[in-house]
Amino acid sequence: MKAARERLRTNLTISTKGNNAAGIAGTSGKQGIQTMSESDFAKRYRLKGQVMESTNTGMEVLFAARLSDNLEVVIKTRERSKSFKGNTEEREWRATTEVQMNMPRIATICQFLEVIETKDYYYIVMEKVQGRDLFEQLHRESIKPTDAREIVKQILQALIVFHSTGRIHKDLKLENVMVDLTSANQPANLDLDNRSPATVKLIDFDTVQDWEPTSPKTRDVLGTDGYIAPEAYGGEYSPASDIYCVGVILYKLITRKFPSNAALFDDLPGENWVGSPAMKRIQDKLRSSTIDFKRPPFDRMPVAADLAAMMLQMEPQDRPSCEDALKHTWFEQDLECMSPLSPTRRSREDRWAAGAGTNGNSSPKLNPKGASSPKAKVVSLPAVGRPP
Repeated sequence: MKAARERLRTNLTISTKGNNAAGIAGTSGKQGIQTMSESDFAKRYRLKGQVMESTNTGMEVLFAARLSDNLEVVIKTRERSKSFKGNTEEREWRATTEVQMNMPRIATICQFLEVIETKDYYYIVMEKVQGRDLFEQLHRESIKPTDAREIVKQILQALIVFHSTGRIHKDLKLENVMVDLTSANQPANLDLDNRSPATVKLIDFDTVQDWEPTSPKTRDVLGTDGYIAPEAYGGEYSPASDIYCVGVILYKLITRKFPSNAALFDDLPGENWVGSPAMKRIQDKLRSSTIDFKRPPFDRMPVAADLAAMMLQMEPQDRPSCEDALKHTWFEQDLECMSPLSPTRRSREDRWAAGAGTNGNSSPKLNPKGASSPKAKVVSLPAVGRPP
Protein backbone atom coordinates (compact mmCIF):
# COMPACT_ATOMS: atom_id res chain seq x y z
CA MET A 1 0.00 0.00 0.00
CA LYS A 2 2.80 2.43 0.88
CA ALA A 3 4.51 1.73 -2.44
CA ALA A 4 1.31 2.46 -4.35
CA ARG A 5 0.87 5.76 -2.54
CA GLU A 6 4.45 6.73 -3.33
CA ARG A 7 3.87 6.02 -7.03
CA LEU A 8 0.78 8.23 -7.00
CA ARG A 9 2.96 11.15 -5.95
CA THR A 10 4.87 10.97 -9.21
CA ASN A 11 3.65 12.92 -12.21
CA LEU A 12 1.84 10.93 -14.86
CA THR A 13 1.17 12.30 -18.33
CA ILE A 14 -2.06 10.68 -19.47
CA SER A 15 -3.76 11.30 -22.80
CA THR A 16 -7.51 11.63 -22.25
CA LYS A 17 -10.63 11.92 -24.36
CA GLY A 18 -13.29 14.37 -23.23
CA ASN A 19 -13.56 16.26 -19.97
CA ASN A 20 -13.38 15.12 -16.38
CA ALA A 21 -16.61 14.25 -14.62
CA ALA A 22 -18.63 17.23 -13.50
CA GLY A 23 -17.71 18.34 -10.05
CA ILE A 24 -14.18 16.90 -10.01
CA ALA A 25 -12.33 18.85 -12.66
CA GLY A 26 -9.33 20.52 -11.17
CA THR A 27 -9.48 18.47 -7.96
CA SER A 28 -6.12 18.54 -6.23
CA GLY A 29 -4.70 17.29 -2.97
CA LYS A 30 -5.15 13.97 -1.25
CA GLN A 31 -8.71 12.79 -0.78
CA GLY A 32 -9.93 10.52 2.01
CA ILE A 33 -13.09 8.93 3.37
CA GLN A 34 -15.32 11.48 5.12
CA THR A 35 -17.26 10.73 8.30
CA MET A 36 -20.71 12.17 8.95
CA SER A 37 -24.11 11.27 10.36
CA GLU A 38 -26.95 9.77 8.33
CA SER A 39 -28.90 13.00 8.70
CA ASP A 40 -26.00 15.05 7.32
CA PHE A 41 -25.64 12.64 4.40
CA ALA A 42 -29.36 13.04 3.65
CA LYS A 43 -28.81 16.81 3.45
CA ARG A 44 -26.12 16.26 0.80
CA TYR A 45 -27.60 13.55 -1.44
CA ARG A 46 -31.06 12.29 -2.39
CA LEU A 47 -31.11 8.55 -3.12
CA LYS A 48 -33.30 7.33 -5.99
CA GLY A 49 -34.00 4.03 -7.72
CA GLN A 50 -31.77 1.03 -8.15
CA VAL A 51 -29.29 1.07 -11.05
CA MET A 52 -28.88 -2.69 -11.03
CA GLU A 53 -29.42 -5.58 -8.69
CA SER A 54 -26.27 -6.32 -6.70
CA THR A 55 -25.15 -9.92 -6.28
CA ASN A 56 -23.17 -8.97 -3.17
CA THR A 57 -24.65 -9.15 0.31
CA GLY A 58 -25.19 -5.77 1.95
CA MET A 59 -24.57 -3.73 -1.19
CA GLU A 60 -26.78 -1.65 -3.48
CA VAL A 61 -26.10 0.54 -6.52
CA LEU A 62 -28.47 3.50 -6.69
CA PHE A 63 -29.14 6.57 -8.78
CA ALA A 64 -28.85 9.75 -6.71
CA ALA A 65 -28.68 13.52 -6.95
CA ARG A 66 -26.35 15.95 -5.18
CA LEU A 67 -28.64 18.48 -3.56
CA SER A 68 -26.28 21.46 -3.81
CA ASP A 69 -26.40 21.54 -7.60
CA ASN A 70 -28.71 18.66 -8.69
CA LEU A 71 -25.78 16.81 -10.22
CA GLU A 72 -26.88 13.28 -11.12
CA VAL A 73 -24.56 10.64 -9.68
CA VAL A 74 -24.48 6.94 -8.89
CA ILE A 75 -23.94 5.81 -5.28
CA LYS A 76 -22.90 2.35 -4.18
CA THR A 77 -23.92 1.62 -0.61
CA ARG A 78 -22.15 -0.90 1.63
CA GLU A 79 -23.79 -1.93 4.89
CA ARG A 80 -20.87 -2.25 7.27
CA SER A 81 -22.26 -5.17 9.26
CA LYS A 82 -23.10 -7.29 6.20
CA SER A 83 -20.78 -6.45 3.29
CA PHE A 84 -17.46 -7.38 4.94
CA LYS A 85 -16.32 -10.73 6.28
CA GLY A 86 -14.58 -9.04 9.20
CA ASN A 87 -12.59 -6.06 10.42
CA THR A 88 -9.49 -7.02 8.41
CA GLU A 89 -11.39 -7.07 5.12
CA GLU A 90 -13.00 -3.73 5.96
CA ARG A 91 -9.62 -2.13 6.77
CA GLU A 92 -8.15 -3.44 3.51
CA TRP A 93 -11.13 -2.10 1.57
CA ARG A 94 -10.79 1.33 3.17
CA ALA A 95 -7.11 1.52 2.31
CA THR A 96 -7.50 0.47 -1.32
CA THR A 97 -10.54 2.74 -1.75
CA GLU A 98 -8.55 5.78 -0.62
CA VAL A 99 -5.86 4.92 -3.16
CA GLN A 100 -8.55 4.62 -5.85
CA MET A 101 -9.91 8.04 -4.90
CA ASN A 102 -6.51 9.53 -5.67
CA MET A 103 -5.91 7.81 -9.00
CA PRO A 104 -5.15 10.01 -12.02
CA ARG A 105 -8.32 11.46 -13.55
CA ILE A 106 -8.79 10.00 -17.02
CA ALA A 107 -11.83 9.56 -19.25
CA THR A 108 -11.72 5.76 -19.33
CA ILE A 109 -12.00 5.21 -15.55
CA CYS A 110 -15.20 5.99 -13.66
CA GLN A 111 -14.31 8.61 -11.08
CA PHE A 112 -15.07 8.53 -7.37
CA LEU A 113 -16.41 11.96 -6.41
CA GLU A 114 -16.25 11.20 -2.70
CA VAL A 115 -16.66 8.38 -0.19
CA ILE A 116 -18.68 8.94 2.98
CA GLU A 117 -18.96 6.73 6.06
CA THR A 118 -21.71 6.82 8.66
CA LYS A 119 -22.23 4.58 11.66
CA ASP A 120 -23.89 1.86 9.57
CA TYR A 121 -22.97 2.50 5.91
CA TYR A 122 -20.35 3.48 3.38
CA TYR A 123 -21.55 5.61 0.46
CA ILE A 124 -19.29 5.55 -2.62
CA VAL A 125 -20.32 8.49 -4.78
CA MET A 126 -19.40 8.09 -8.44
CA GLU A 127 -19.93 9.95 -11.66
CA LYS A 128 -22.98 8.84 -13.63
CA VAL A 129 -21.70 7.05 -16.72
CA GLN A 130 -23.55 7.16 -20.04
CA GLY A 131 -24.34 4.04 -22.05
CA ARG A 132 -24.71 0.41 -21.00
CA ASP A 133 -22.43 -2.23 -19.59
CA LEU A 134 -21.03 -4.58 -22.20
CA PHE A 135 -23.05 -7.55 -20.97
CA GLU A 136 -26.31 -5.68 -21.55
CA GLN A 137 -25.05 -4.26 -24.85
CA LEU A 138 -24.17 -7.72 -26.17
CA HIS A 139 -27.51 -9.06 -24.94
CA ARG A 140 -29.28 -6.41 -27.03
CA GLU A 141 -27.20 -6.66 -30.20
CA SER A 142 -23.88 -7.75 -31.60
CA ILE A 143 -20.98 -5.31 -31.59
CA LYS A 144 -19.31 -4.43 -34.86
CA PRO A 145 -15.62 -5.33 -35.26
CA THR A 146 -14.60 -1.66 -35.40
CA ASP A 147 -16.46 -0.98 -32.15
CA ALA A 148 -14.96 -4.09 -30.53
CA ARG A 149 -11.49 -2.88 -31.48
CA GLU A 150 -12.06 0.58 -30.00
CA ILE A 151 -13.52 -0.89 -26.80
CA VAL A 152 -10.53 -3.18 -26.27
CA LYS A 153 -8.16 -0.31 -27.06
CA GLN A 154 -9.69 1.96 -24.41
CA ILE A 155 -9.76 -0.84 -21.81
CA LEU A 156 -6.03 -1.34 -22.34
CA GLN A 157 -5.40 2.41 -22.08
CA ALA A 158 -7.25 2.48 -18.75
CA LEU A 159 -5.26 -0.49 -17.49
CA ILE A 160 -1.99 1.29 -18.26
CA VAL A 161 -2.95 3.81 -15.57
CA PHE A 162 -3.74 1.08 -13.06
CA HIS A 163 -0.59 -0.90 -13.75
CA SER A 164 1.70 2.14 -13.83
CA THR A 165 0.51 3.08 -10.34
CA GLY A 166 1.00 -0.43 -8.97
CA ARG A 167 -2.66 -1.47 -9.10
CA ILE A 168 -4.42 -4.49 -10.61
CA HIS A 169 -8.17 -4.76 -11.20
CA LYS A 170 -8.68 -8.55 -10.73
CA ASP A 171 -12.29 -8.60 -11.97
CA LEU A 172 -12.43 -7.14 -15.46
CA LYS A 173 -15.52 -8.49 -17.22
CA LEU A 174 -18.34 -7.38 -19.50
CA GLU A 175 -20.41 -6.13 -16.56
CA ASN A 176 -17.58 -3.89 -15.35
CA VAL A 177 -17.09 -2.07 -18.65
CA MET A 178 -19.51 0.70 -19.61
CA VAL A 179 -19.75 1.62 -23.28
CA ASP A 180 -21.49 4.43 -25.12
CA LEU A 181 -21.78 3.66 -28.83
CA THR A 182 -23.08 7.08 -29.84
CA SER A 183 -20.82 9.71 -31.36
CA ALA A 184 -21.87 12.58 -29.09
CA ASN A 185 -18.48 12.75 -27.36
CA GLN A 186 -16.40 12.21 -30.48
CA PRO A 187 -14.88 14.78 -32.87
CA ALA A 188 -17.25 16.04 -35.55
CA ASN A 189 -14.84 14.98 -38.30
CA LEU A 190 -14.66 11.34 -37.09
CA ASP A 191 -14.29 8.93 -40.02
CA LEU A 192 -17.07 6.50 -39.08
CA ASP A 193 -16.17 4.19 -41.95
CA ASN A 194 -12.89 3.25 -40.30
CA ARG A 195 -13.17 4.44 -36.69
CA SER A 196 -15.63 3.75 -33.93
CA PRO A 197 -17.54 6.37 -31.92
CA ALA A 198 -17.43 4.12 -28.82
CA THR A 199 -16.37 5.56 -25.48
CA VAL A 200 -15.50 3.28 -22.57
CA LYS A 201 -15.26 3.56 -18.78
CA LEU A 202 -14.16 0.92 -16.32
CA ILE A 203 -16.36 0.62 -13.24
CA ASP A 204 -16.51 -1.35 -9.96
CA PHE A 205 -13.18 -1.28 -8.12
CA ASP A 206 -13.99 -3.38 -5.06
CA THR A 207 -11.47 -6.04 -6.09
CA VAL A 208 -8.68 -3.63 -7.10
CA GLN A 209 -5.50 -4.20 -5.12
CA ASP A 210 -1.94 -2.95 -4.95
CA TRP A 211 0.61 -5.15 -6.66
CA GLU A 212 4.38 -5.49 -6.80
CA PRO A 213 6.54 -8.29 -8.23
CA THR A 214 7.16 -9.43 -4.65
CA SER A 215 3.48 -9.45 -3.68
CA PRO A 216 2.52 -12.69 -1.88
CA LYS A 217 -0.16 -15.07 -3.07
CA THR A 218 -3.70 -14.13 -2.15
CA ARG A 219 -5.76 -16.07 0.37
CA ASP A 220 -8.86 -16.25 -1.82
CA VAL A 221 -9.56 -16.55 -5.52
CA LEU A 222 -11.38 -13.36 -6.52
CA GLY A 223 -12.98 -12.50 -9.82
CA THR A 224 -15.49 -14.19 -12.10
CA ASP A 225 -15.21 -17.69 -13.56
CA GLY A 226 -14.56 -17.55 -17.27
CA TYR A 227 -12.40 -14.44 -16.88
CA ILE A 228 -10.02 -15.54 -14.11
CA ALA A 229 -6.52 -16.32 -15.40
CA PRO A 230 -5.24 -19.86 -14.75
CA GLU A 231 -2.49 -18.77 -12.34
CA ALA A 232 -5.02 -16.80 -10.26
CA TYR A 233 -6.67 -20.06 -9.17
CA GLY A 234 -3.40 -20.62 -7.33
CA GLY A 235 -3.51 -17.14 -5.74
CA GLU A 236 -1.05 -15.56 -8.19
CA TYR A 237 -2.37 -12.26 -9.53
CA SER A 238 -0.42 -9.73 -11.60
CA PRO A 239 -0.94 -7.24 -14.44
CA ALA A 240 -0.80 -10.27 -16.75
CA SER A 241 -3.93 -11.60 -15.03
CA ASP A 242 -5.78 -8.44 -16.10
CA ILE A 243 -4.51 -8.95 -19.66
CA TYR A 244 -6.06 -12.41 -19.65
CA CYS A 245 -9.41 -10.84 -18.67
CA VAL A 246 -9.14 -8.41 -21.60
CA GLY A 247 -8.45 -11.38 -23.88
CA VAL A 248 -11.69 -12.99 -22.69
CA ILE A 249 -13.57 -9.75 -23.37
CA LEU A 250 -12.08 -9.51 -26.86
CA TYR A 251 -12.98 -13.13 -27.60
CA LYS A 252 -16.53 -12.62 -26.36
CA LEU A 253 -17.05 -9.36 -28.29
CA ILE A 254 -16.01 -10.98 -31.58
CA THR A 255 -17.50 -14.49 -31.25
CA ARG A 256 -20.32 -13.92 -28.69
CA LYS A 257 -18.90 -16.96 -26.88
CA PHE A 258 -16.52 -17.42 -23.97
CA PRO A 259 -13.18 -19.07 -24.75
CA SER A 260 -13.65 -21.67 -21.98
CA ASN A 261 -16.49 -24.11 -21.41
CA ALA A 262 -18.62 -23.06 -18.44
CA ALA A 263 -18.69 -26.69 -17.27
CA LEU A 264 -15.04 -26.32 -16.20
CA PHE A 265 -16.06 -24.13 -13.28
CA ASP A 266 -17.75 -26.61 -10.97
CA ASP A 267 -16.82 -25.34 -7.51
CA LEU A 268 -19.37 -24.75 -4.80
CA PRO A 269 -19.85 -21.58 -2.71
CA GLY A 270 -17.13 -21.27 -0.09
CA GLU A 271 -14.58 -23.34 -2.03
CA ASN A 272 -12.75 -20.34 -3.52
CA TRP A 273 -9.84 -20.40 -1.04
CA VAL A 274 -6.38 -20.83 -2.52
CA GLY A 275 -5.20 -24.40 -2.21
CA SER A 276 -8.67 -25.94 -2.07
CA PRO A 277 -9.19 -29.10 -4.14
CA ALA A 278 -11.83 -27.27 -6.18
CA MET A 279 -9.48 -24.42 -7.17
CA LYS A 280 -6.69 -26.87 -8.06
CA ARG A 281 -9.11 -28.97 -10.10
CA ILE A 282 -10.36 -25.95 -12.08
CA GLN A 283 -6.82 -24.70 -12.64
CA ASP A 284 -5.69 -28.07 -14.01
CA LYS A 285 -8.72 -28.38 -16.31
CA LEU A 286 -8.32 -24.81 -17.56
CA ARG A 287 -4.64 -25.28 -18.39
CA SER A 288 -5.30 -28.51 -20.28
CA SER A 289 -8.28 -27.16 -22.23
CA THR A 290 -8.36 -26.08 -25.85
CA ILE A 291 -9.23 -22.56 -27.00
CA ASP A 292 -10.60 -22.34 -30.52
CA PHE A 293 -9.17 -19.27 -32.23
CA LYS A 294 -10.73 -20.22 -35.57
CA ARG A 295 -14.28 -19.98 -34.29
CA PRO A 296 -16.28 -17.74 -36.66
CA PRO A 297 -15.81 -14.91 -37.32
CA PHE A 298 -12.19 -15.30 -36.09
CA ASP A 299 -11.66 -17.54 -39.14
CA ARG A 300 -12.12 -14.40 -41.24
CA MET A 301 -10.28 -12.11 -38.81
CA PRO A 302 -6.83 -13.72 -38.30
CA VAL A 303 -5.20 -10.55 -36.98
CA ALA A 304 -7.81 -10.11 -34.24
CA ALA A 305 -7.55 -13.82 -33.46
CA ASP A 306 -3.79 -13.49 -33.12
CA LEU A 307 -4.11 -10.73 -30.52
CA ALA A 308 -6.69 -12.77 -28.59
CA ALA A 309 -4.32 -15.77 -28.63
CA MET A 310 -1.50 -13.64 -27.27
CA MET A 311 -3.60 -12.31 -24.39
CA LEU A 312 -5.08 -15.73 -23.55
CA GLN A 313 -1.77 -17.55 -23.21
CA MET A 314 -1.89 -19.91 -20.24
CA GLU A 315 1.41 -18.70 -18.77
CA PRO A 316 1.44 -15.08 -17.56
CA GLN A 317 4.97 -14.41 -18.82
CA ASP A 318 3.81 -15.22 -22.37
CA ARG A 319 1.14 -12.50 -22.44
CA PRO A 320 1.90 -8.97 -23.68
CA SER A 321 1.82 -5.90 -21.49
CA CYS A 322 -0.88 -3.31 -22.16
CA GLU A 323 1.63 -1.18 -24.03
CA ASP A 324 2.76 -4.07 -26.24
CA ALA A 325 -0.81 -5.18 -26.91
CA LEU A 326 -1.65 -1.67 -28.13
CA LYS A 327 1.16 -1.94 -30.69
CA HIS A 328 -0.56 -4.89 -32.34
CA THR A 329 -1.46 -4.49 -36.02
CA TRP A 330 -5.16 -5.03 -35.30
CA PHE A 331 -5.38 -1.52 -33.89
CA GLU A 332 -3.99 -0.05 -37.11
CA GLN A 333 -6.03 -1.94 -39.71
CA ASP A 334 -8.42 -0.27 -42.12
CA LEU A 335 -11.98 -1.52 -41.98
CA GLU A 336 -11.59 -3.36 -45.27
CA CYS A 337 -8.70 -5.39 -43.84
CA MET A 338 -10.42 -6.36 -40.61
CA SER A 339 -12.67 -8.99 -42.20
CA PRO A 340 -11.77 -9.67 -45.86
CA LEU A 341 -14.98 -11.08 -47.32
CA SER A 342 -16.47 -11.65 -50.75
CA PRO A 343 -19.63 -9.59 -51.47
CA THR A 344 -21.83 -12.55 -50.48
CA ARG A 345 -19.93 -13.23 -47.29
CA ARG A 346 -19.83 -9.49 -46.52
CA SER A 347 -23.61 -9.44 -46.63
CA ARG A 348 -23.63 -12.25 -44.09
CA GLU A 349 -21.18 -10.31 -41.95
CA ASP A 350 -23.48 -7.28 -42.06
CA ARG A 351 -26.35 -9.42 -40.80
CA TRP A 352 -24.10 -10.81 -38.06
CA ALA A 353 -23.12 -7.28 -37.00
CA ALA A 354 -26.79 -6.31 -36.83
CA GLY A 355 -27.57 -9.24 -34.58
CA ALA A 356 -29.37 -11.36 -37.20
CA GLY A 357 -28.38 -14.89 -38.03
CA THR A 358 -26.90 -15.55 -34.57
CA ASN A 359 -28.12 -18.18 -32.17
CA GLY A 360 -29.51 -15.37 -30.01
CA ASN A 361 -27.68 -16.68 -26.96
CA SER A 362 -25.76 -14.29 -24.81
CA SER A 363 -23.89 -16.64 -22.55
CA PRO A 364 -25.26 -16.43 -19.00
CA LYS A 365 -23.42 -14.37 -16.44
CA LEU A 366 -20.75 -16.57 -14.95
CA ASN A 367 -20.38 -16.96 -11.22
CA PRO A 368 -18.35 -14.23 -9.51
CA LYS A 369 -16.04 -15.32 -6.74
CA GLY A 370 -15.93 -13.28 -3.54
CA ALA A 371 -13.12 -14.48 -2.54
CA SER A 372 2.45 -27.78 -12.38
CA SER A 373 -0.23 -28.71 -14.94
CA PRO A 374 0.28 -29.25 -18.66
CA LYS A 375 0.04 -26.15 -20.79
CA ALA A 376 -3.20 -25.62 -22.66
CA LYS A 377 -3.49 -26.68 -26.25
CA VAL A 378 -4.06 -23.62 -28.43
CA VAL A 379 -5.16 -23.70 -32.05
CA SER A 380 -2.07 -22.59 -33.94
CA LEU A 381 -2.12 -19.29 -35.78
CA PRO A 382 0.38 -17.57 -38.04
CA ALA A 383 2.38 -14.82 -36.30
CA VAL A 384 0.48 -12.00 -37.99
CA GLY A 385 0.19 -8.51 -36.66
CA ARG A 386 2.63 -8.93 -33.78
CA PRO A 387 4.92 -6.05 -32.89
CA PRO A 388 8.64 -6.70 -33.39
